[in-house]
Amino acid sequence: MGCSKTDEFFEDSQPELKKAKTIVMPSAATDVLVKAEEDWNNINEALQNAGSGEVVQLGEGLFYLHKSIIRWDFNGTLSGSGMNETIIQTVPGELFDVSECPPMEWSLESNDGSHMFSFPHKYNNEVRTVTVSDLSILINEPATLHYNKKNTPNESESNSMHAINVHYENLDNDMANPIHLNVVYKNLSVTGEKDADKYLDQGYSIFTALAAYGASNGTFEAKNVHVETANGCIKPHAFFGEDASVTVKNTYLKSCRFGIYSFLNHSWTILNNEIKDGWRPVVMLKKNAWGVLIEGPEGHSSLKNNWIQSTGDLGFGIQFVSNVEVKNNIIKGSCSFGGIAGIYGNNWIIKDNDLCDLVPVSPNYCTIFLNNITNSEIKNNVNQLIGGPGAIEPTNIIGEGQECDE
Repeated sequence: MGCSKTDEFFEDSQPELKKAKTIVMPSAATDVLVKAEEDWNNINEALQNAGSGEVVQLGEGLFYLHKSIIRWDFNGTLSGSGMNETIIQTVPGELFDVSECPPMEWSLESNDGSHMFSFPHKYNNEVRTVTVSDLSILINEPATLHYNKKNTPNESESNSMHAINVHYENLDNDMANPIHLNVVYKNLSVTGEKDADKYLDQGYSIFTALAAYGASNGTFEAKNVHVETANGCIKPHAFFGEDASVTVKNTYLKSCRFGIYSFLNHSWTILNNEIKDGWRPVVMLKKNAWGVLIEGPEGHSSLKNNWIQSTGDLGFGIQFVSNVEVKNNIIKGSCSFGGIAGIYGNNWIIKDNDLCDLVPVSPNYCTIFLNNITNSEIKNNVNQLIGGPGAIEPTNIIGEGQECDE
């Protein structure tokens, strides 16, 4: 997937003015706790003092962190010296302190913050861009105890954490007044571990590797990213304004319950990704996790040239999204709802996908499940077995599929 190369696809064609840069080198202390304290102080001080548009660059070597770094209203770049050159790791044998993280207050759910790096934003009228690039993160120790879904019947204890999170503090509580927040994750590696005895959240040390939450009129981009062993790999939510979009391209995601899980957006580009061993590799919803739809533009979405291996109930799960192209993907594994599952949408094109290595799991098994998908065209897919009401929807054009090669 080219994870060792810098991806130039989104680079601006116009040269930028040279940005101010602060260099931070790892502590040379031999005691891990002393080193962690010095590394935390040096990175935190550089981020707190960074001006608008400034780059905080971490030098080559190993950094230890023992507690969260929280930088409010950051408009700049945190960069390492290369994905294989700059490594940030939890301190061996020590709990990671997330007690100072701001809470995540969704409209119908409250969660304690639990981030290694937290970049929260208050309401503002600026155009801000937070970029994190060219480094690796290893999370292999538990966080201090915190709570998810607080004050609900599903309240739960947790000791896993988010690696990097950027968010507008009002989340979906101020959808009428979105800010313009752009988030870019590129040339990153994030690795966790799975141990059911050690971690409370599905047994993963990482709850989410790379997260960004609106409400925003801006863009989200994750490119040339490698994430392995996490409850969720990439989660962008509430980029829903008229010009907003979500792009995930050239990523390698392995052993994540959710590969790309994204709601309250309207336009997605999911391109050239490899997702292995995912319970739900790609989920896209134009509603929030509690089933509340958003008003706004329909947008256009494209899922192309992805290699997907599902170990759960679907490959692509797409709901309440219109104007969708699903082309030239390879989807394999076991999917009880189908390799491609679409619910409520209009104007889809599903063609030229290879669904041959999907494993039947029921007598009525289908590789493409459609429910309330209208005015759409489905054809030329390998192992094209269409199920659900969409298979007989009169506004849909159902073309011939292709047989699997022997």
